[in-house]
Amino acid sequence: MNIKRWAAPPLDRNKAGELAARHGLSPFLAAMLELRGFSSAADLDALLGQGEIADPFLMKDMDRAVERIRRALDDFEKIAIYGDYDADGVTATAILYTYLQTLGADVRFYIPQREGEGYGMNRGAVQTLSREGVDLIITVDNGISAMEEIELANSLGMEVVVTDHHQPHETLPQAYAIVDAHQPGDESPFKDCSGAGVVLKLIIALEDGDASMVLEEFADLAAIGTVGDVVPLLGENRVIVQAGLEMMERFGEPEAAAQRPGLAALLELCGAKPTATGLAYSIVPCVNATGRMGAPERAVRLLVYEDPDSARSLAEEIREDNARRKQVEAEITAQAVEKIESDPALRLARIIVVDGPGWHHGVVGIVAARVTERYGKPCFVISVDEKEARGSGRSVEGFSLFSAVTACQDLLAQYGGHPMAAGVTMNREHVEEFRRRINDYARKACPDMPSPVLNLDCLLEPGDLSPALVRELKPLEPFGSGNPQPLFGLYGVELKALRAVGATGSHTRLSCAKDGFRFEAVRFGASPADFPFPAGAKVDLAVNLDMDHFRGVEKLSVIVRDVKLSGLDQDACIRSVRAYERFRRREPLTPKEGRALTPSRDQLAAVYRLLQSQGGAWLSGEALLWNLRERRFNLGMILVCCDILEERGLIQYQVKGNALSARLIPVSQKVDIFASPLFARLNT
Repeated sequence: MNIKRWAAPPLDRNKAGELAARHGLSPFLAAMLELRGFSSAADLDALLGQGEIADPFLMKDMDRAVERIRRALDDFEKIAIYGDYDADGVTATAILYTYLQTLGADVRFYIPQREGEGYGMNRGAVQTLSREGVDLIITVDNGISAMEEIELANSLGMEVVVTDHHQPHETLPQAYAIVDAHQPGDESPFKDCSGAGVVLKLIIALEDGDASMVLEEFADLAAIGTVGDVVPLLGENRVIVQAGLEMMERFGEPEAAAQRPGLAALLELCGAKPTATGLAYSIVPCVNATGRMGAPERAVRLLVYEDPDSARSLAEEIREDNARRKQVEAEITAQAVEKIESDPALRLARIIVVDGPGWHHGVVGIVAARVTERYGKPCFVISVDEKEARGSGRSVEGFSLFSAVTACQDLLAQYGGHPMAAGVTMNREHVEEFRRRINDYARKACPDMPSPVLNLDCLLEPGDLSPALVRELKPLEPFGSGNPQPLFGLYGVELKALRAVGATGSHTRLSCAKDGFRFEAVRFGASPADFPFPAGAKVDLAVNLDMDHFRGVEKLSVIVRDVKLSGLDQDACIRSVRAYERFRRREPLTPKEGRALTPSRDQLAAVYRLLQSQGGAWLSGEALLWNLRERRFNLGMILVCCDILEERGLIQYQVKGNALSARLIPVSQKVDIFASPLFARLNT
């Protein structure tokens, strides 16, 4: 079961008070800033200041890049922009392509296919561009690691200007110019731009430092790349996103929409609000879907089209791509979960490695993220074909998936990644050995896998909730990486009533009370039947606060992101579940752990009666504890009880993330529960 550990940082009230007095901030805003670590003048300026784009010529090689591009323009050389298939690479390509076109350049763009070519430059593409007579290649959002490809381009008589934002290796490619803030010798003060942000700075340099003009033309596209690449929304990134959102807010005006008809149409079709969150959950997935489900260059064409009719038609096609991506993702997720649920060895492993035939390579990374979220442990989702197996993995904070993969490198044809995500390619015959080896590595390197953490900003009382509180948070917007939407804890809340809302009743409105204060909250994506706690339970809520506007009336909206049993000892829950998993994997337990997992006859009977009373409904692990709170249970013991009851043919049960449901099996004769081999093994 996936039990998250909730954490809220301590507030230094003295520091928060000093911050409020020194900078003229409200006490609540000052407290939020102190809790998030924004306390120095530089921190506050990066978050709350007006901000500006630093002199682009502080970036190493920017002068050489500008000189080479201007020479190509003057001599009417053939220029190719080499981009990438994700939202950052697509928008960076569209920005530079549009700009160079306005200057009359002989320019084209090249976006590699996810399938067949993969990320970054490849030799086949370089040779194709050479045959087309290209003189200058400008990379965007890639190139810093393309040593061999750039060497090939040089040998074919082309020159390369690299613009990138990824970390370089020890050896840099032999490009004419390399613009990347992470390379040695770079003096730019801000290092966290996206690929689109680096291109924006290149154009500002080409325009002799006129940042305001460049932002007016391209901030909307750069904002999508910045949000899509999940770089921190601080400093220059914040300037870019704020300017881009302001541009998109004007798309309701025909003249503004005509400047970017493809993006305006996509925003309208998706019903997306021009906010960082709106971009992240609507526009970015659509742009990414073109690379996952088909030809990624269509996303560039969408963003550079000038004809509204053609732009809208392509926007509809791309939205359909995203709908198809969601469908394929849901189908593969369902198949992966079915495999995991039907095989306890998979579900109980430290690292879940699940494979299937012909799973779409474009979505296995998203599916891995879904599985990791569901089970609270690292996961690889691997697609297997006739000869090869390719997969993507996601991890939890505190466990380096890249180190784990590296320990298995002799099994892999290709691998790469970072602590939180990795990709692998191997012979299909190596999948089972990879599953065994990576779990063996985890057993030795991390005996107790870290549990996911839900980070709260602070705790509130129901009496604190008001529209004024939300207005005080306005200076923190736009929210994103490095500055997420505030998440608050409301602890010790009594659930008074639950009722279904939404056209299909798939959401739940909670009526809540504490200390004489009553309020309502909404849990999206969970009907009252799926909600893990009944009316009368005392729970803790993790919530976002927002404002609803209806017929000119402003109303506070409390949105529930997570819920747990109030007063729950989460560390004890996690320890008991980890001990249970070790027991099921036949790993040794301490005598204390064994006793803690071993149920009595009365406890087994209590679990049976509880499951019988639920009629097969899903119950969260915490709800099970709440219902059995008088009988000294821990969560691991409840799972052992379910295993014993299933082993003795009394129930069938299924774990679903942090919940389980059971179906009772009719029996015609008395069953000796304590004849269970599992029970016997616990007592040896």
